[in-house]
Parts: sequence; structure tokens; C-alpha cells
Amino acid sequence: MNNDIKFGVAGFPVNFFNSTYGKKRENIFKWIKEIGLDAIEIQCTYGIKMKKEQAILYHRLAKENGIMLTMHAPYYISLASQKDDVVERSKLEIKKAFDLAKILGAKRIIFHPGAGYGKTLEDRKIGLKRLINSLNSLENEIDTKNIKIYPEIGGKINQLGSLDEIIEICKNVNFARPCIDLAHLHARELGSMISKEKIVDVLKRIEKELGRNILEETHFHVYPVDYTDKGEKSHKAFGDKLDVCQLSLLNVEQEYMPKAEDFVNAIKEMNLSPIVICEAHNTQDIGAKLMKELYFKN
Repeated sequence: MNNDIKFGVAGFPVNFFNSTYGKKRENIFKWIKEIGLDAIEIQCTYGIKMKKEQAILYHRLAKENGIMLTMHAPYYISLASQKDDVVERSKLEIKKAFDLAKILGAKRIIFHPGAGYGKTLEDRKIGLKRLINSLNSLENEIDTKNIKIYPEIGGKINQLGSLDEIIEICKNVNFARPCIDLAHLHARELGSMISKEKIVDVLKRIEKELGRNILEETHFHVYPVDYTDKGEKSHKAFGDKLDVCQLSLLNVEQEYMPKAEDFVNAIKEMNLSPIVICEAHNTQDIGAKLMKELYFKN
């Protein structure tokens, strides 16, 4: 076990706003420290709107409280789009994300590879190549030495972001690293992450394709998920139970997956100490604490 591992939350949990700290967002760092966690992923999913003064404040408060900052870029980034103007606007958003991350002191920017590439398998391949070329075209305009970009596994089957596609991006973009959202992978593969062994297989695949160093820099989103035949439906909390109808139809275990125990046991087996962000529904802090407790449990 490694004390360098970080467990944190995506955005501002409900329990933060319900606490004595919740009247001011800048108190999030004190609160995270007080509850025994180590990280927060700042959600810029609807645009890079944070003012410079706020970013400077967050950087200082995060450092004072020993909290690691990562950042999620806007959902609407679409570097694989067939429309040149959409690609150019998306590149601009990536540059804005890097500028903000530098002020925040965040070393990781997570983004969704997205859609907009067309409907056929050939369109998908062309879109993926366009995305890779777009990122590479930015390399000399952004701080890729200190900040890395993390394409995330997509939750919907019709989105770019399969495990194969994330690996392909990281093979071809020097400053890209994988963001493995296990719930998204579970959903888009219609229920694959059902055991420690299945998760270990994913980790070994990354190690084989990208190398041990990249595996050690891999970023994780971990929480349970509900899904349909199209992929992700909704985030769940650890321990949430499937209803009787779902159990009879799917013939699966009672709890939504992936499970915290399976993930923790997998990273222990692989001797990893990653940054782990919990996106469990309205319980990010509870889920992150659960994983941290399991990790450090004797």
C-alpha cells in the first residue's frame, strides 16, 4: 500500500452544502481535509467560466490544506466533429482549459472524446484520427510539460471513448493519459466490470499497450452505474440495490456495479497508487471515504 494514493470527489457534494462550511464554496478544501479525503475534481463541464481571482484563491487554499486539484473540461468539446468550425472552437476550449489549470495548479485535465463524427464505423475511425491530429496540433501552444490531458472512457456506446479508442489516443498523443471511468466502461460494455479480476484485466491491458509508467499515471473515476442497451443511464451510490424486476431480467448480483471492493482489490493487486475520483450519485464523499478505508484496511 502506498500513502501517495489520493481519493477525492467530483465537484461539490450535497454533504458539503449541508455542513457548516457550505455557505462559501472556497471552504470546500477545509471540508475535504476535515473528512479525511485528498482531492477534488473541479467541474468545468458547462464551460471555462472561473475568474482568475477565484482560481488563484482555490490554488492557494488547496495547497494550504494538502488537497490535490484536477479539472474536468467542458462536455461540449468535440474534436472528432465533421464540422471544422466545431473542431476549432473545441481546440480553443482545450487551450482555455490548460490556461485555467495552470492557474489552479491542476496537473490533469479530463475530457470526453465525444460524438459528432458521423454514424458509420469508418466515420468513427476518421473522427478518432481527427481528434488525435487536433490534440497534436496544440502541443506547442499549451503547457504539456506540466499538465496532461486525460481522454475519458465514454458512457454511451455511440460515443467515442471505448477502451481501445482511449488507448489509441494515448499511443498517438504524447501528453495524453487514460482516464478510466469504470462505470462508463461497465455501462458501454453492458455489464463487464463485475469482479476484481475483470478490472485487473483492464489494468493489465493498459500496462501492456502503454507501459507501466502510463498505467501509474492513469486517472480513475469510480462509482456504480445503471445502464440500458445504449450504455450509461444514471449514476448510483455504492450499496444501491437493483429492483426485483431488474434482478429477474438481468440475472445479476443485487448491488449496482462496479463495486468499491473490486476496484480497491484490483489496484492493490497491481501495486498502484492512483488518483481516484468518486462520482457516486449525491454521495461522492461517502464513496471516496469508503474506497480509502478499504484501501488502508489491514
